[in-house]
Amino acid sequence: MTKHLDVVSYCTNALADLLKGVTGLYGLYDVQRFSFDLEPAEARWILRRRGDNVHITIRHFPDVSTSFDVPDGQGTLEWTSTRPRTCLAHAVLMAAEKVRRTHGEDGYLRK
Repeated sequence: MTKHLDVVSYCTNALADLLKGVTGLYGLYDVQRFSFDLEPAEARWILRRRGDNVHITIRHFPDVSTSFDVPDGQGTLEWTSTRPRTCLAHAVLMAAEKVRRTHGEDGYLRK
């Protein structure tokens, strides 16, 4: 099993962005993108649906305030993995549920 860890800023709702990106893989589009603010860097996630699998790529950009229009390929590749879509969705859902059980909605918003 492979892992990747970033410390994400509180300035955006990273958990909601992650959930939206993963659930979007069950819709019409084969690619989902979202970014996490690492203050000042950006961690851009690119999820590509390939049949029953998802290819996950995380690229870092030095400054989230200037990387909006920068193509994915210009970021530094930090991590890549391919996982079954159902396993990815289950892992993300279980992680979100653990956050909810641990902190509750109000506690999460305070953090």
